[in-house]
Amino acid sequence: MKILEGTGVSPGIGIAPAYIVERGEIVIDEEFIAPEKVVGEIERFRASILKSKEQLARLQASVAKAMGDDTAGIIEAQLMLASDVSVIDETEKIIKKKLLTAESAFDIVLQRNIEALQAIEDALMADRVHDLRDIRKRVLINLLELSHHTIHEVPEDRILVIQHLAPSETAHLFHNKFVGIALEMGGTTSHVAIMTRTMEIPCVLGLDGITEHIPSGKRVIIDGTNGKVIIDPDEKVLAEYRALKNAREKRREWIDRFIDKPAVTKDGHKLLVGANMELPEEVESVLKYRSDGVGLFRTELIYTDTKNLPDEEKQTRIYQTLADKIAPKSAIIRTFDIGGDKFTEILGKTFEQNPFLGWRAIRIGLSKPWILKTQLRAILRAAYKRNIKIMFPMISNIDEVKQAIGLIEESREELHNKGIPCSDNLEVGVMIEIPSAALLAREIAKKVDFFSIGTNDLIQYTLAVDRGNQYVRNLYQSYNPAVLKLVNHTIKQAHAGGIWCGICGELAADPRATIMLAGMGIDEMSVNPPSVPKIKGVIRSITIKDARRVAEECLHFSTQDEVLGYLNNMARELLPEEFFDGYTCCADRRKTKRGGSKSR
Repeated sequence: MKILEGTGVSPGIGIAPAYIVERGEIVIDEEFIAPEKVVGEIERFRASILKSKEQLARLQASVAKAMGDDTAGIIEAQLMLASDVSVIDETEKIIKKKLLTAESAFDIVLQRNIEALQAIEDALMADRVHDLRDIRKRVLINLLELSHHTIHEVPEDRILVIQHLAPSETAHLFHNKFVGIALEMGGTTSHVAIMTRTMEIPCVLGLDGITEHIPSGKRVIIDGTNGKVIIDPDEKVLAEYRALKNAREKRREWIDRFIDKPAVTKDGHKLLVGANMELPEEVESVLKYRSDGVGLFRTELIYTDTKNLPDEEKQTRIYQTLADKIAPKSAIIRTFDIGGDKFTEILGKTFEQNPFLGWRAIRIGLSKPWILKTQLRAILRAAYKRNIKIMFPMISNIDEVKQAIGLIEESREELHNKGIPCSDNLEVGVMIEIPSAALLAREIAKKVDFFSIGTNDLIQYTLAVDRGNQYVRNLYQSYNPAVLKLVNHTIKQAHAGGIWCGICGELAADPRATIMLAGMGIDEMSVNPPSVPKIKGVIRSITIKDARRVAEECLHFSTQDEVLGYLNNMARELLPEEFFDGYTCCADRRKTKRGGSKSR
């Protein structure tokens, strides 16, 4: 038995034999043909291009049907490349002049384009290089009929083990029986992560050399919740995971009983449980799980899924549609939270040694207000007679808040001057995800209507840990007492300033944290849609008196282990067994024996 650790991006447990797709580089040597074979070779090339385009078009249609047109647009770039007249013409010229095979000629043309783009140090160009490589591979596979590079239909449950997935290939999983994915490449915000979460397929990324570790057909366990891949598990571990998988399925059925229930504690204290969204199509999941509105709509994909900045009209339609579908509940729209590398084509080359601490999010919006004001006008227009709120990310000081609100006023005035209806009483909030903002929470509260604590980044910036860096992953501690003190301080200062405070990071979706956060006084929790009934169930199982006792105790510990040990025990004491998340809680039960279990 071997256990590999990566990054879990789609929760759940998958158990099945491995299906390996080896993505070794396709090496093409120059191969010549006789002059009389030129016409046939060109026909073979055109047939492979046509086949590739048909494959992509079918996948695009299936994604559009399952996830909407915006998500299907991810595949559009590859379709355009497959239709590139200059590439097709140049390949056919080489076939004719140099008497090369179709695969040799096509490879020469694609490699030239790839090398030219690689010479440009630009994130957008890097994305295009990735698309070119995928098109190269797809066309060559079709030309050479390389079946081992292709993800085939599988007749029964399998774990897909592969180095990387193109958007079109991820879409292909809609029609397959893969119950888990182990992947070498990709990040938490990649298309793979987004799509697998939507499809609810357990997925673990960041597994170096994964296809070399697992023989085809070998039984594998994918633990997408904890980011683990277990190869050839022994009978004890296999039995444990099978039991946990069954328990999770039963637990899901039990938790779904809370879908239509309000988030009210046993002693009558009411909270709100909203949903986080990344894609417009996720609104169906928001409606399915009956969240108290959208607590966070991340707008980044509207910007990153297009070669040009999204215009005001397009954004207005997206926000209007979202608000109309969830009405009368509210939608909190966060302005774009991406780095300057996403705007290189518009703003010119931007290279930063440390982009996480650099020019990004609100900092771009304030220094290039014409970009931010386009989004603000769209939100203001969509908010006319609709329940929409706006939220600014990565606020670090009060001046940024004042400037951002000033841009809202400018945007509103511009719309009024054009006679375009817009909201005149939009609620404005800010993300508290930088320690300086948390420490200035009382002062910032005087300028806005609400806070939303972004714990993912607050942890990262408080502990000086890159959450995507495998070398310091152990230092990224969600329950570090320093983080908890900042969260508690922010909530208290928000209330002292007369505003409400929500939380939208991953911490909010953990039942143990839910108890503590409720006790700290949080007003709203926003989580991924499937977690909404779980969090409602936790809240309905406790009293606010007990929650306050738990919160107070947590603030006295000095290490994460102490906090977790205490919270594990209190969760067991206060919550029904059905709430516990399979493997996580089994591991936590073992930890509680080692310490942190005694109350102060």
